[in-house]
Amino acid sequence: MHWRLLTSIAALWLVTGCGASFRAFPMADPMWRDDDARPIATRPQVHYNPWAWDAVDNTTFRQLSELWTYERDREAMNVNALDEVPDSTWFTNRIGRDAMSDEDLARGACSEVDAPPPPWVVIRSKPDGSGPGLVVRASDGRTYLFKVDLSQPERATAADAIASRIFHAAGYFVPCNRVIHFTPEDFTLAPDARASGPSPRPLVRADVDAILARAGAAPNGRRRGSLSAYIDGTPLGGWRFAGLRDDDPNDVVPHEHRREVRGMYVLSAWLNHIDSRAENNMDSWIETEPGRGYVRHYVLDTGDSFGIVWPVDDALSRRFGHSHYLDIQHLGEDFLSLGLAPRAYTESPDRPEHPTFGFYTERDFVPDQWRNGYPNPGFERRTERDLAWMTRIVARLGESELAVLVAQGAWSDPALGAQLMRILLARRARILERWLTRLSPLTWPAASRDGRDVEICLDDLAVSSGLRDADGRRYEARVYRGLPPRPSDAEVRVSASSARVCARIALPPGAAEEYVVVDVIASSVGAERTAPARVHLYSLPGGEVRVVGLERPDSESAP
Repeated sequence: MHWRLLTSIAALWLVTGCGASFRAFPMADPMWRDDDARPIATRPQVHYNPWAWDAVDNTTFRQLSELWTYERDREAMNVNALDEVPDSTWFTNRIGRDAMSDEDLARGACSEVDAPPPPWVVIRSKPDGSGPGLVVRASDGRTYLFKVDLSQPERATAADAIASRIFHAAGYFVPCNRVIHFTPEDFTLAPDARASGPSPRPLVRADVDAILARAGAAPNGRRRGSLSAYIDGTPLGGWRFAGLRDDDPNDVVPHEHRREVRGMYVLSAWLNHIDSRAENNMDSWIETEPGRGYVRHYVLDTGDSFGIVWPVDDALSRRFGHSHYLDIQHLGEDFLSLGLAPRAYTESPDRPEHPTFGFYTERDFVPDQWRNGYPNPGFERRTERDLAWMTRIVARLGESELAVLVAQGAWSDPALGAQLMRILLARRARILERWLTRLSPLTWPAASRDGRDVEICLDDLAVSSGLRDADGRRYEARVYRGLPPRPSDAEVRVSASSARVCARIALPPGAAEEYVVVDVIASSVGAERTAPARVHLYSLPGGEVRVVGLERPDSESAP
């Protein structure tokens, strides 16, 4: 196990360990990089996660096996001293930590905003998945998967582009997806092109034209599709939402106890990405030198987002996000209640409400009741802190950022983009209301000294996200000093400017190092009063002040 990971886990134990005694943060910088990209000599084996087995296992066998096991609820293991997730081969802090430009948002995981120009050379047909497609080589030398929309005009191609960029902005590794407008002449056939399947054969022009003919219409007489770039490295199969990869010595935190895996629940609920499963993820071998490399972990396919409807079953489709495909709990409740148990989806129309977005709406959306297509072991371990963490990232995806992202859908009718914006903003508001009002929304503490005073400042995401009005916001601060910390009578003045709140504390530098804890509490008139953001710092003899930790306790009890 990495020494840095051991250090972070030990620090987490020091803070949250058993017993009532106070445990201080060490004087150390918060960990911002998990060293899990150390080159290893043996490339891991390819793992295959068949959809049917994964669904059956997580719906029945895993549920039955867990009836006979006892597992205490536990917080995620890979959290640093500021209650954040370090960068790793799983996750990179992006908009949650730093602002992103419009160009960065529009580019997403792509090296350029615009797709490579045609011609696109077809080398084979798409080997698997729910719809037809082609594998093409573009002028930039990269290989892409070309797909078209099926029964819902423009939804799947737009979801590929938009949802992947939302996941990317949040911090995940995703493929480069773009919507393209094309003519059949933009596609040429490689001499050795093959049709995929149990009995491969040469691919002929008629095969290509049949797939292109299924594409929806686009402006100027063109057709519409999407290009998804093959990810870097060598694919090793989808990563699972629980357990470890035994052949990867860098994989040391069980996936179900990774905060970014648990927190993905919030994004999936927001977008109604019901297909969060192993087969839609991918591990990739990134070679750093001949014969050596590491594994990077991708979220591969989010194209079911924004209201996928299965053409064969509208009744099942309207349950998406409300119940699993086979929901044992709901079946039992319906049996015991003779079918009278209330279900949000029973208020939905029998047919899709919108030809593009199906049953995707904000009307019946209850964030913490959302359900994946089938049970997900990572999502089932989620805690309030995991969901609040991802919600703080969602809070930074405001209306202007979402406008840039939704525009990547390249809609033929602007009304479609406007409709999606309305739904996303409304569902986002419910997510913020649920997970930004229990634990403190104050974040990113900074400390500075001004003479005999120390100033602690934090961002209030409830205000910057638009959830709460700055004029109705109230703040107070409490100071504790020493080890163990005792209430201090030091003078504290609290001020706020827009979404930035600062506590100025009369704390002259001393001759010795001093441990200080500052609780900053936010409330809104007529609404919630959250427990504090608890900032831990050291006041050093030379006058320096150093933030070493941030906690979000459940109550206002003294540390």
